[in-house]
Amino acid sequence: MFQCALVCYLDSTSMPEPREDAPDPQRFRDIRILIVEDHEPTGRAVTALLEGSLGPRPYGGALDVVTVPDAESALARVTHDPPDIVIMDISLPGMNGIEATRRLRAIAPALPVIIHSRSDTDLHRAMAAAAGVRVFISKRRTAQDLPPSIRVILESGGAAPAVPLG
Repeated sequence: MFQCALVCYLDSTSMPEPREDAPDPQRFRDIRILIVEDHEPTGRAVTALLEGSLGPRPYGGALDVVTVPDAESALARVTHDPPDIVIMDISLPGMNGIEATRRLRAIAPALPVIIHSRSDTDLHRAMAAAAGVRVFISKRRTAQDLPPSIRVILESGGAAPAVPLG
């Protein structure tokens, strides 16, 4: 029987420089998205869109999308199991999405919140911006604007500036 052992000794001068085209380690981690939407068919459609456009991820890591029907459930979820991004409707039973975003800021100040709503008036956009919303997306432009907005936020480590979309 033939056996072979190879031992390598490297010092810091022989270490290769990181390749510019090497995958970002962030791409290996799971991405967790919380959708706050009381209309169940809309929640399912947004989930399907995200799974189709953001997953499977080329370098691994799962896409975990959870939908809750109201702001109170979202606040509880963020407190105990924070996501990477929240997608929030404005018109919700009980507390509205703007007030929920204000309260989310107190719990998780750096958490990116995307407003996803049919209520896309200038007043709603201004109220959302004042509450700390990263991106405002009209439900009429969900397929065109939501996946690229999420990619920008993820690639920037959650620090993307507010983007006035559709």
